[in-house]
Amino acid sequence: MMAFASRLAVGSLGDHGTGDELLFGPFRLSRPERRLERDGKLVPLGGRALDVLFALVERAGRVVSKAELTRAVWPNMIVEEGNLRFHIVALRKALGDTAQDGRYLTTVAGRGYCFTATATPSPDMPLATMAVRAPQLPLRTRRVIGVDEAAVDASNELLARRFLTLVGPPGIGKTTLAVKLGHDLLEHFPDGVAFVELGALRGTALVPAAIAAAAGQPLPADNPLDHLMAIFRDRRMLLLLDSCEHVIDVVADLAEKLFSSLPELSILATSRESLRAEGEHVFRLFPLACPPPTLPPSSEAALRYSAVEFFVDRVQANQLGFQLSDDDTPLVGEICRKLDGIPLALELAAGRVPAYGIRQTAALLDGHFRLLWEGRRTAPPRLQTLSAALDWSYELLNEPERAVLRRISTFMGYFTLEDVIAVAGFGDSDDYSVVGILANLVAKSLVALHETPHGVRYRLLDTTRVYGLAKIEATDEARTVAGSHARFSYSSGVQATG
Repeated sequence: MMAFASRLAVGSLGDHGTGDELLFGPFRLSRPERRLERDGKLVPLGGRALDVLFALVERAGRVVSKAELTRAVWPNMIVEEGNLRFHIVALRKALGDTAQDGRYLTTVAGRGYCFTATATPSPDMPLATMAVRAPQLPLRTRRVIGVDEAAVDASNELLARRFLTLVGPPGIGKTTLAVKLGHDLLEHFPDGVAFVELGALRGTALVPAAIAAAAGQPLPADNPLDHLMAIFRDRRMLLLLDSCEHVIDVVADLAEKLFSSLPELSILATSRESLRAEGEHVFRLFPLACPPPTLPPSSEAALRYSAVEFFVDRVQANQLGFQLSDDDTPLVGEICRKLDGIPLALELAAGRVPAYGIRQTAALLDGHFRLLWEGRRTAPPRLQTLSAALDWSYELLNEPERAVLRRISTFMGYFTLEDVIAVAGFGDSDDYSVVGILANLVAKSLVALHETPHGVRYRLLDTTRVYGLAKIEATDEARTVAGSHARFSYSSGVQATG
């Protein structure tokens, strides 16, 4: 079956003859004339810089890696990266952009460049004759461990409900599962899958254009919603919106309207919190299964737990020939439990084993080192370290939410609502505010809720707790919170024994 991107008229600007010209802002870009104008006047621009602009505009709305851009502009040639940077600087100058303030061209650290403006065909050029190169659905992960049951359940929910959001904490594998579902369900969507990578976008204004670009179409500046409706109307397809949390308001609004108006369209989103949109159904992802401390030291028994299987698989990817021994099994189980079965955390720890060994890696988890361990160079910047993953979530919180998260990081293990009020609610917030903030932190996948025979309990994932402790140690409230925690713990102990 042909993918959606190939069904559309996807190609370069040069495929459409003399009508090939685009408008964005005050600019007119013409490939046949190899000319860039601003308000009708020629903008001096070198040939290679112009080629860079053509390549970026063709891929408008998505991040283009330096390697891909180099291949497009200098095919079959070996070119120093400095050459590309030189022409990017020239292009920014021609467009009136700066490295810090890019209206048309943004740099995504560690990943590449993105043309963020809405480029539209000139008035004498029919919309249908112009296509944008649509981003492809990412390749399947070589091996996906521990998600078979979740994949089946999520597939059934998506096919039945049409609008599903995968929700979970940083690094739990939302995108991995979403991509797997996209591939697994292709036969159910004759018009294919449109994959929208939202994580690289810096502002909500770019979301509609990114969605249109995923469908291989430009988005005129006027009435973007109407144009999106026209693009997806009568197409039985899946719209996959990845990493929605930082642009969640506009994504929720667009998704709700597209879902309610287009009965053939299905929507799969990933986010650290639900969109809270009409028609949405939430599918929460849970950590990989970890062995209990009481498990006998048997590698065969331990490998039945998905967290251990995943960790060993990742170690083997970094250290050929590695085999889990019975002697190392308790330490690997400890590593999995300390990292709460979070795939990203396990992958980063597995990458340290060739340098430190199993025992030392387990020992280093007791400090802040785990937050700084680096992962794949090709991963989005927000997922290259645990600190970056948590920074992404922390920066999306308002200051009262950040304060409560920092303060409850002093709890080890489970805690109650009363504990939170006593320790996190001093001075600048009343009990009602703290209760509401705790609910927000649960919704944003930063605090886990557990139903127990003794009532509701809360817990921070251990890595989140370590991150919160580092944050509170950098403030002047650490001593006050520690004192409040100690007084409440003593009072609770007296009440329990009195």
